Amino acid sequence: MEDNYLLQMVNVVKAFPGVKALDGVNLKVRAGKVHIICGENGAGKSTLMKVLNGMYAADSGEIIFRGETFKSHDIQSSLKRGIAMIYQELNPVLDMTIGENIFLGREPKRGFFVDFKKMYNDTQALLDSLNIKFKARRRMRTLSIAGHQLVEIAKAISQDAQVIIMDEPTSAIADTEVEVLFKQIELLKQKGVAIIYITHKMDEIFQIADDITIIRDGRWVASGPKEDFTPQKLVTLMVGREVNNIFPKTETANTGTVIMEVKNLTQEAARGGRFRDVSFNLRKGEILGFAGLVGAGRTEVMRAVFGLDPFTGGSITIEGKPVKIKNPSEAIAQGIAMVSEDRKLYGLVVNRSAHENISLTNIKKYVKNFFVSDKSINKDAMDMKKLLDIKIRDFKVTANTLSGGNQQKLVLAKWLVGEVKILIMDEPTRGIDVGAKAEIHRLMDNFAKQGMAIIMISSELPEIVGMSDRVAVMHEGRLTGILDRRDATQEEIMRLAIKAGGE
Repeated sequence: MEDNYLLQMVNVVKAFPGVKALDGVNLKVRAGKVHIICGENGAGKSTLMKVLNGMYAADSGEIIFRGETFKSHDIQSSLKRGIAMIYQELNPVLDMTIGENIFLGREPKRGFFVDFKKMYNDTQALLDSLNIKFKARRRMRTLSIAGHQLVEIAKAISQDAQVIIMDEPTSAIADTEVEVLFKQIELLKQKGVAIIYITHKMDEIFQIADDITIIRDGRWVASGPKEDFTPQKLVTLMVGREVNNIFPKTETANTGTVIMEVKNLTQEAARGGRFRDVSFNLRKGEILGFAGLVGAGRTEVMRAVFGLDPFTGGSITIEGKPVKIKNPSEAIAQGIAMVSEDRKLYGLVVNRSAHENISLTNIKKYVKNFFVSDKSINKDAMDMKKLLDIKIRDFKVTANTLSGGNQQKLVLAKWLVGEVKILIMDEPTRGIDVGAKAEIHRLMDNFAKQGMAIIMISSELPEIVGMSDRVAVMHEGRLTGILDRRDATQEEIMRLAIKAGGE
């Protein structure tokens, strides 16, 4: 091993039935540095890391860590060697506490019994050192996705690893929490810990990277120090083509008539409510962005509009008529569709075929003489494949075999086979690569031009600014302002997001 590398992966090959996920990939990681791995979804980034941490066995190639060469290993032996991984797809034990999750499988013992006092004291000390404002005995079920991510970060750090793999660690956490993470990464670097970091966010790459490796279609493309790359060069290497317009929003001089009006929508705090007195209207042919920090109540408002959660006050009017939406079926009947921020939990049945997922929300449409018409589903599936440019070999494949961008298009497809007037998109490009982001944005722009009304919740300010005709900003459950496109700067949005309008 070269002296200045803590870890090397040499000519790693990994194939699954029908696809070669990794084809001779190389990686060299230095101690005390952040090494970012870039590439489109499906490029092989996560697969490479799962080979490193022992979840997958490589078909060929070598891993050299601290001078030791090994070809086969498992997750436990990787942890013992000092390699820990934070997965993109979190899988916490929801009915356990934070402390139990962090020390799961390595609980401190007093004789034959778990020493709960020590476990919770150690957990609280760890959380406090990371400035994570949780109590060690809090149950995981009560935390948001962002909270689950922070606990996973704490768990990896608690394992005293020399290499920590972070797969999209900031995809669901707020800017303030990102700052906490980056400060901790800097401390880990000072201790000589190597961080392998997967992200699609350009600002993160050039903020924290020391070294960068690009993978495309399972093959190594380039590696080098951050200084060797520009954002445009990086994108071109990642996708193999120029991507010049990530936010292809058409300037809209005149949007249409108001299609939906929400007045004083409220969830009472006494019943666990997260918002109050929220009022806005939505016009045909516009993209209305919803901005705010994590926990501001944006998703909760839209869940209520879609009938997923009850609201205790206020009203909703669609096309001038008051409506009472008590469940998603009633929302769908009104022409409302909602693409959830967690497509794998709420958007798709990931272990079922793409064909089945397409028909999920409109199954009545395909019933002919008491039987489901596969022919009709297949026709709509092929129409959606062409409309959305879904890259799929066969609609019989399961949804979990598709890349993040194609999964998101599949979620869109299942709604678009019905009649959608209002499309709510919660974090529509979370966890997908820059090329797929541009495609999703292009589709949104086209839908709006055809008269569809779109509500877009996003935590990425460039996306909010780049794609919205108007921007509604929330702070602690209240709407603090609605900005026209010309006034919606990142600075003005953040001002409204961190300070209530009346303060």
